[in-house]
Amino acid sequence: MQVQAQQKTTGSIKGTLVDAMNKLPLPDATVTLMSPEDSTAVGFGVTASTGSFHLKNIPAGPYIFYISYTGYNPLVRNIEIAPLLLEIDMDTVLLYTDTSMMAGVVVTAPPIKVKEDTVEFRAGSFKTLPNATAEDLFKKLPGVEVDKDGNITSQGEPITKIYVDGKEFFSSDPKLASKNIPAELIESVQVFDDMSDQAKFTRIDDGSRVRTINIKLKKNTKKGVFGRLHGAGGSSGRYETTASFSRFKDNRQISILGGANNTNRRGYTFDDLMNSGGDMRSFNRANNNAGGSAGNGNTRSWSTGINFRDEWGEKLRISGNYFVARSVNESRSDRHRQNFFPNDSVAYADSRSSSSNLNLNHRLGLRLEYQIDSMNSVLLIPNLTIQQAESESIDSLITRATSPKFNYMAIRGLSKRNNERDASNFQNELLFRHRFRKPGRTFTIGWKTALNENNGDGYTDAPYYFFRPDSSLDRTDDRQQLNRTRGKSFNNTISTSVTEMIDTDKILEFNYAFTRNKSISDRDTYDYDSTSGEFSKVNKPLTNYFENVFESSRLGTNFRVKKQKYDFQVGGAVHFASLHNLSNRATTGKDSIMEQRYTNFFPNASFNYNLGTRKTIRFNYRGSTRAPSINQLQDVQDISNRLRIRTGNPDLKQEFSNNFRLSYNTMNLQNYLYVNINLSGTVTGNKIVNSIDSLENAVQLIKPENLNGAYDVSFSGTVGIPLKRATSGRRSPLNLHLTTSLRYNRDVSKLYKEINFNYRRRVGQRVRFGWDIPDKLDLSVTANFNYNDARYSVQKDLNYQYFNHNYSVDITYFIIRNLVVNSDFDYYINTGRAEGFNQPVPLWHAGCSWLLFEKRNGEIRFRVYDLLNQNRNIDRNVGENYIEDTYTEVLQRYFMLSFTYNFNKFTGVQNRGRNREQGPRW
Repeated sequence: MQVQAQQKTTGSIKGTLVDAMNKLPLPDATVTLMSPEDSTAVGFGVTASTGSFHLKNIPAGPYIFYISYTGYNPLVRNIEIAPLLLEIDMDTVLLYTDTSMMAGVVVTAPPIKVKEDTVEFRAGSFKTLPNATAEDLFKKLPGVEVDKDGNITSQGEPITKIYVDGKEFFSSDPKLASKNIPAELIESVQVFDDMSDQAKFTRIDDGSRVRTINIKLKKNTKKGVFGRLHGAGGSSGRYETTASFSRFKDNRQISILGGANNTNRRGYTFDDLMNSGGDMRSFNRANNNAGGSAGNGNTRSWSTGINFRDEWGEKLRISGNYFVARSVNESRSDRHRQNFFPNDSVAYADSRSSSSNLNLNHRLGLRLEYQIDSMNSVLLIPNLTIQQAESESIDSLITRATSPKFNYMAIRGLSKRNNERDASNFQNELLFRHRFRKPGRTFTIGWKTALNENNGDGYTDAPYYFFRPDSSLDRTDDRQQLNRTRGKSFNNTISTSVTEMIDTDKILEFNYAFTRNKSISDRDTYDYDSTSGEFSKVNKPLTNYFENVFESSRLGTNFRVKKQKYDFQVGGAVHFASLHNLSNRATTGKDSIMEQRYTNFFPNASFNYNLGTRKTIRFNYRGSTRAPSINQLQDVQDISNRLRIRTGNPDLKQEFSNNFRLSYNTMNLQNYLYVNINLSGTVTGNKIVNSIDSLENAVQLIKPENLNGAYDVSFSGTVGIPLKRATSGRRSPLNLHLTTSLRYNRDVSKLYKEINFNYRRRVGQRVRFGWDIPDKLDLSVTANFNYNDARYSVQKDLNYQYFNHNYSVDITYFIIRNLVVNSDFDYYINTGRAEGFNQPVPLWHAGCSWLLFEKRNGEIRFRVYDLLNQNRNIDRNVGENYIEDTYTEVLQRYFMLSFTYNFNKFTGVQNRGRNREQGPRW
């Protein structure tokens, strides 16, 4: 027995933490074991719901034992794991609220804290490279992933908002914050589900929760300046330049940023401005954009913006931002489409197109919060967006019609289009909140308004030639038209809510909302008059004035119960809506009026249960409706695509969807093992879908209709597995992430007057291995596998199976302290596409960097993009009656030489060595 004890070199510490006054257990307290030499953490844990803790695998030696809990003074003891005392049982540990603090110890905060539904990561525990941004830090956090386009997810859910110190940064545009906040300034990162301003005030969930990140800056960054300068030039005339500058002084914060490039980088360009939050691809789209953020074609862009935040006195908080972005994209693509028709006939369409698109966008946002007194406050949030767009395109097309009885070239065409569009959008939210003397009794009233206006002119020159089966010319359709569209909408919603606390853990809410939306669309089409040489002939079938008015009243109630281990909410609302359409067609010159009325019941329910320490299960159900858009209602043909003519349907009804979600989350703070499981489903009645019918010569007419029978069920599960025990309070250097996704969908449409059900299955598996050695190596190996299967009840020839998989290896390695090499390699493989579209794509980027200056805040980098010159973009789109494969040109091999400089200067407490990541000395 004595020999075994000497060979055993690790021990453990256990006990139970309780309140010294009432002897009740204290759950979720932080237990830290520190080195007596420099007070750095060598291990940590948290107490269970019973207050118990158990630290295992502790090497023999002396330690400082430290316990902290909000509202209590910490406990500090000197202990030692010795060969004769490997198992230490501290029994009951008392924590007092008025114990004097000890001096001479520097306390290191734990890497992760959990409080209710918020997970907080201490930035200092997740080492990043010099000159890293917040985005680089996010990649190190357990459960958080960042793709090549900068889109962020947390445990499988997309991050749509990022706050800085709890406040908006450029209207919470996630990428503007993640790509511009330096990682070295971040104290911690909080991940939580954010609610609307009204829901935060009333504590009644209104279903608007979104996964959100809050970046907490270090205390010594409250006064000072920081920024980043970057410039690069390369082969083929490639260039990149970005600059950012921020000045913080207590509550006042000013940030200015700007940049320009012709390398399709999405730092903060027009794509981010228009698609904030990322691009969620549709279920029927199978994509292989090997270029990642390189995008399609070539885009030249510039952008600049300013963000301002301040507090004026104790009552007024103000923040605002202005952003302007301009981009010009030039693109060329080849398409192969299979259109399926009745009687087993198929039309194979091969087309080639080139396009140029210019977009100029201005965005202005403001947020004013005025605290009238302790009981009353007003919130005002106006936003204005102005857009100007121009586009030119040339498309050539050859269509071959086939069946068991014929095979011939049916259509040959060429179309030229020019479009100009001006649009403006103004949105405003005004919210008044009042809190009564009685706790839990509140009153809120809000007014949301939106004013939209868009004007567009489009020119089309599209000669199409239609042939007979014997190859003789049947007819020529030469369209030269000028289209003018004028659209306006004015939407208003007034809502009010009253809450009453029945008991300390029960809240009852009554709410009411009135909505009135008015939309106008005026379309004029003119044919070319060869006699006058002008577009002066009114095309009456394509000319229409349409007006839509939607009004609704919604009366509802919610009841919420919140206990220590669980909370639930149940409620419902009755919705009365009316739809009024007025249409004036040039063919008749008369008004056509249609009115509809609806009555719906919206149930909702949510249930959250804490199964144990950091183990949570959540269930959510909510009913919702979607009214048809004015483009879906307006009964006038859109012939911009001569082979797929679209028209509206003024008889459309609103959709009604039943949505549910069940999720399970757990995280072990001892070793960062986490599990996230999500099951969700949607059943939609009166879904607005396409009804497709065939016209002559392989031309299709597409019209929206309401149909039942659509549903969607999906499952996703993510597991993060540490492969090596974490040390020194940091995460494991070896980690494995496994993500499995399943989706089953039944969609509905109408094909050639028959109801068509589309059954789709998708199975995906993602495996990612990470190896992280601070200041030495950062390695990530990923494999993705996706299988798609679709079955159509009417168009059985459209059934398909498609499989794609890709592999990637990203490595960053410090050869010496200041010399870094980087390489990322991706290999994409596809099967099941049309001939010529199953090409494998190897994509390799590589480079090296030299870090400059004493603080390593400067960097010279040489990098080669697409080293093998094999980059290409291949897409597959699958619709109700077609399969389309697309090849689009992308940027190929080029090199860049760049210089980057990061600067910061803060007054007050300065960073000094190791202590900059540590807490206060006491």
